[in-house]
Amino acid sequence: MDMERNLLLLCWFVCVTTIYFLVPKVKAHEFLMCFLACQAVVWIVEVLLVQFDLVAYPLREFPKASDLNITFKVMWTPVASGLYYIYRPRENHLTKCFYFAAWISLLTLIDGLLAANTELVDYIHFHWSLMAIVLSIIFLSVHGLASWFFRDSQVFRKEASER
Repeated sequence: MDMERNLLLLCWFVCVTTIYFLVPKVKAHEFLMCFLACQAVVWIVEVLLVQFDLVAYPLREFPKASDLNITFKVMWTPVASGLYYIYRPRENHLTKCFYFAAWISLLTLIDGLLAANTELVDYIHFHWSLMAIVLSIIFLSVHGLASWFFRDSQVFRKEASER
Protein backbone atom coordinates (compact mmCIF):
# COMPACT_ATOMS: atom_id res chain seq x y z
CA MET A 1 0.00 0.00 0.00
CA ASP A 2 2.88 2.39 0.59
CA MET A 3 3.94 2.16 -3.05
CA GLU A 4 0.42 3.07 -4.17
CA ARG A 5 0.20 6.02 -1.80
CA ASN A 6 3.60 7.25 -2.94
CA LEU A 7 2.42 6.88 -6.53
CA LEU A 8 -0.62 9.04 -5.78
CA LEU A 9 1.61 11.71 -4.20
CA LEU A 10 3.95 11.55 -7.19
CA CYS A 11 1.01 11.98 -9.53
CA TRP A 12 -0.13 15.11 -7.68
CA PHE A 13 3.40 16.50 -7.77
CA VAL A 14 3.77 15.78 -11.49
CA CYS A 15 0.37 17.30 -12.31
CA VAL A 16 0.97 20.50 -10.34
CA THR A 17 4.49 21.01 -11.72
CA THR A 18 3.25 20.22 -15.22
CA ILE A 19 0.57 22.88 -14.94
CA TYR A 20 3.08 25.38 -13.58
CA PHE A 21 5.79 24.78 -16.18
CA LEU A 22 3.96 23.64 -19.33
CA VAL A 23 0.87 25.82 -19.43
CA PRO A 24 1.70 29.22 -20.95
CA LYS A 25 -0.14 32.17 -19.43
CA VAL A 26 -1.70 33.09 -22.77
CA LYS A 27 -3.25 29.60 -22.97
CA ALA A 28 -4.22 29.32 -19.29
CA HIS A 29 -7.89 30.11 -19.98
CA GLU A 30 -8.08 27.34 -22.60
CA PHE A 31 -6.33 24.90 -20.29
CA LEU A 32 -8.65 25.74 -17.39
CA MET A 33 -11.75 25.37 -19.55
CA CYS A 34 -10.61 21.93 -20.74
CA PHE A 35 -9.53 20.94 -17.23
CA LEU A 36 -12.91 21.74 -15.69
CA ALA A 37 -14.94 20.31 -18.57
CA CYS A 38 -12.91 17.11 -18.42
CA GLN A 39 -13.47 16.85 -14.67
CA ALA A 40 -17.22 17.03 -15.20
CA VAL A 41 -17.24 14.45 -18.00
CA VAL A 42 -14.81 12.08 -16.25
CA TRP A 43 -16.78 12.25 -13.02
CA ILE A 44 -19.99 11.19 -14.76
CA VAL A 45 -18.31 8.43 -16.77
CA GLU A 46 -16.39 7.02 -13.81
CA VAL A 47 -19.43 7.03 -11.54
CA LEU A 48 -21.25 4.98 -14.17
CA LEU A 49 -18.32 2.58 -14.56
CA VAL A 50 -18.08 2.05 -10.81
CA GLN A 51 -21.84 1.75 -10.25
CA PHE A 52 -22.16 -0.92 -12.94
CA ASP A 53 -19.22 -2.85 -11.41
CA LEU A 54 -17.02 -2.51 -14.45
CA VAL A 55 -14.12 -0.89 -12.60
CA ALA A 56 -13.18 -0.75 -8.91
CA TYR A 57 -10.67 1.36 -7.04
CA PRO A 58 -9.47 -0.61 -3.99
CA LEU A 59 -7.28 2.23 -2.70
CA ARG A 60 -9.03 5.59 -2.67
CA GLU A 61 -8.25 8.96 -1.15
CA PHE A 62 -11.70 9.34 0.44
CA PRO A 63 -13.05 5.80 0.87
CA LYS A 64 -16.09 6.84 2.92
CA ALA A 65 -17.10 9.63 0.55
CA SER A 66 -16.60 8.16 -2.91
CA ASP A 67 -15.83 4.95 -4.73
CA LEU A 68 -13.62 6.85 -7.20
CA ASN A 69 -9.90 7.42 -7.28
CA ILE A 70 -9.73 11.22 -7.16
CA THR A 71 -6.10 11.55 -8.26
CA PHE A 72 -6.26 9.75 -11.56
CA LYS A 73 -9.77 10.63 -12.59
CA VAL A 74 -10.10 14.18 -11.33
CA MET A 75 -6.50 15.40 -11.66
CA TRP A 76 -4.45 13.25 -14.03
CA THR A 77 -6.94 12.88 -16.89
CA PRO A 78 -8.08 16.55 -16.86
CA VAL A 79 -4.47 17.76 -16.87
CA ALA A 80 -3.77 15.48 -19.82
CA SER A 81 -6.90 16.72 -21.58
CA GLY A 82 -5.93 20.35 -21.05
CA LEU A 83 -2.41 19.75 -22.34
CA TYR A 84 -3.81 17.85 -25.30
CA TYR A 85 -6.00 20.80 -26.22
CA ILE A 86 -3.50 23.63 -25.86
CA TYR A 87 -0.74 21.80 -27.73
CA ARG A 88 -2.94 20.25 -30.42
CA PRO A 89 -1.66 20.53 -33.99
CA ARG A 90 -3.57 22.71 -36.40
CA GLU A 91 -2.07 21.32 -39.62
CA ASN A 92 -3.37 18.43 -41.69
CA HIS A 93 -5.77 15.72 -40.55
CA LEU A 94 -3.13 12.98 -40.50
CA THR A 95 -1.08 14.88 -37.93
CA LYS A 96 -4.20 15.49 -35.82
CA CYS A 97 -5.14 11.81 -35.93
CA PHE A 98 -1.62 10.70 -34.99
CA TYR A 99 -1.51 13.22 -32.15
CA PHE A 100 -4.87 12.02 -30.83
CA ALA A 101 -3.88 8.35 -31.11
CA ALA A 102 -0.59 9.01 -29.31
CA TRP A 103 -2.32 10.69 -26.36
CA ILE A 104 -5.00 8.02 -26.05
CA SER A 105 -2.45 5.22 -26.38
CA LEU A 106 -0.21 6.72 -23.72
CA LEU A 107 -3.05 7.23 -21.24
CA THR A 108 -4.44 3.76 -21.93
CA LEU A 109 -1.00 2.24 -21.41
CA ILE A 110 -0.59 4.07 -18.10
CA ASP A 111 -4.05 2.98 -16.95
CA GLY A 112 -3.39 -0.61 -18.01
CA LEU A 113 -0.06 -0.67 -16.17
CA LEU A 114 -1.72 0.70 -13.07
CA ALA A 115 -4.39 -2.01 -13.26
CA ALA A 116 -1.82 -4.75 -13.76
CA ASN A 117 0.81 -3.70 -11.22
CA THR A 118 -0.91 -1.78 -8.44
CA GLU A 119 -3.92 -1.85 -6.16
CA LEU A 120 -5.16 1.49 -7.52
CA VAL A 121 -7.35 0.18 -10.37
CA ASP A 122 -9.13 -3.14 -10.70
CA TYR A 123 -10.84 -4.00 -13.97
CA ILE A 124 -13.77 -6.21 -12.99
CA HIS A 125 -15.78 -6.50 -16.20
CA PHE A 126 -13.66 -4.16 -18.25
CA HIS A 127 -10.70 -4.31 -20.60
CA TRP A 128 -7.95 -1.87 -21.49
CA SER A 129 -9.34 -1.54 -25.02
CA LEU A 130 -12.63 -0.30 -23.58
CA MET A 131 -10.63 2.23 -21.57
CA ALA A 132 -9.17 3.51 -24.84
CA ILE A 133 -12.69 3.97 -26.19
CA VAL A 134 -13.82 5.72 -22.99
CA LEU A 135 -10.79 8.03 -23.04
CA SER A 136 -11.40 8.77 -26.72
CA ILE A 137 -15.00 9.75 -26.01
CA ILE A 138 -13.90 11.92 -23.08
CA PHE A 139 -11.17 13.69 -25.06
CA LEU A 140 -13.35 14.23 -28.12
CA SER A 141 -16.24 15.59 -26.07
CA VAL A 142 -13.96 17.97 -24.13
CA HIS A 143 -12.23 19.04 -27.35
CA GLY A 144 -15.58 19.67 -29.01
CA LEU A 145 -16.85 21.66 -26.05
CA ALA A 146 -13.70 23.76 -25.81
CA SER A 147 -13.60 24.36 -29.57
CA TRP A 148 -17.21 25.49 -29.46
CA PHE A 149 -16.55 27.73 -26.46
CA PHE A 150 -13.46 29.35 -28.01
CA ARG A 151 -14.83 29.50 -31.57
CA ASP A 152 -14.85 33.34 -31.64
CA SER A 153 -11.29 34.29 -30.73
CA GLN A 154 -12.01 38.00 -31.25
CA VAL A 155 -14.05 38.06 -28.05
CA PHE A 156 -11.13 36.79 -25.99
CA ARG A 157 -8.66 39.15 -27.64
CA LYS A 158 -11.00 42.07 -26.89
CA GLU A 159 -11.29 41.09 -23.21
CA ALA A 160 -7.53 40.70 -22.89
CA SER A 161 -6.89 44.15 -24.35
CA GLU A 162 -9.39 45.78 -21.97
CA ARG A 163 -7.42 44.77 -18.87
